[in-house]
Amino acid sequence: MRGRLLRLSVLAWLLLGLTLLFFPYFSTWPGFAWFLDHLAETTGISLTPFQLTTFAVWLVILTGLNLLTGYSGQISLGHGALVAAGAYIVAILLDRTGTPVAVAILVGGLGAGAIGFAIGVPALRLTGPYLAIATLALIVSMPQILKMDAVNDWTGGASGIDLPLARAPGVIDGLVDDRQWLYYSVMLPAIIMTVLARNLTRSRIGRAFIALRDSEIGAQQMGVNIALYKTLAFGLSALYAGVGGGLFVYSQDFASPESFSVFQSITLLVVLVIGGLASILGAILAAVFFTFQTGVISRLGEVLPAVDRLRWAIYGGLLILIMIALPSGAAGLVQRLSLLRPAKTLAEWRGGGLRAPLASLRAHPAVERLLGVPRERIYDRDLPPEEGGGRPKR
Repeated sequence: MRGRLLRLSVLAWLLLGLTLLFFPYFSTWPGFAWFLDHLAETTGISLTPFQLTTFAVWLVILTGLNLLTGYSGQISLGHGALVAAGAYIVAILLDRTGTPVAVAILVGGLGAGAIGFAIGVPALRLTGPYLAIATLALIVSMPQILKMDAVNDWTGGASGIDLPLARAPGVIDGLVDDRQWLYYSVMLPAIIMTVLARNLTRSRIGRAFIALRDSEIGAQQMGVNIALYKTLAFGLSALYAGVGGGLFVYSQDFASPESFSVFQSITLLVVLVIGGLASILGAILAAVFFTFQTGVISRLGEVLPAVDRLRWAIYGGLLILIMIALPSGAAGLVQRLSLLRPAKTLAEWRGGGLRAPLASLRAHPAVERLLGVPRERIYDRDLPPEEGGGRPKR
């Protein structure tokens, strides 16, 4: 059984890799092109190479936020400020020095990581809402810092920085066009960083993050260096934010202070909770939601005009629903559904094997509060009166 599951898992990953590899060419297939057009018209989900490129950018950014908030338990509302730092470092390098794109993005990630590590040191004494407010102050002040006269010559002030369109290298000119090259050059680092994050969460560092999130006192008793791993979580999260910001400005060809607002920073945390904290799958689902939600809501707005005006109300209602019904987010729901075995469940139902699970569900405290305590739990009618039958159980 385990070998079969392993083969299915390998096959699934292989199919996913082939899909991502050949996705830019799907639109040239007549039948698939009709499907993509019909999907965009009916649902608002536009599966174009540029949309998948945008998904890859948000995947890197949300994975970094997940390392900080989901795994180490440190709430950050100012993640957008670190994204802006990485984006502007990359934009300045590309605009002023002509640095190669890969080197510029690496420097942007390291620069943002250094800033995050420096922020993590004074934030050691802050937890919970106090840390969230401190990080919120960072994203509130970042647009004003970028517009200051002292750095206006470098950042472009309120006008921002315009970059030339991403072009495919001359060596592969004719094999891929500019959009396809942009897709590959952004998707590849996104996949690499997602795999690295997955391996990190399963390593000693990831286990230290989880112990730190669950209980700082317990983690300290187990020998975890609280100060080191707190600042390390900030640094790694900022590195991912910097790389994501560099990929963002490279794919959008533009950076401005308004590109990284307070609402966007808060939205990143909201969609991560919806996708699922402390889960790489949750970051992937959050990136999918963040990328395609605008098109879906716009399509619904054409049918129901009130939907577009209630966008943030929908976010709030969905967040409340997720926190109540699915504390582990959409990723938790997917994991639960993956454990279902419909054939086995149907066989048990036909054979009467579901009576025990249903009885266990009926005895759950939450169900008892809603439906009341079953009579058989109050009076044991099978026992004679001298043995306690007919009287309330103790």
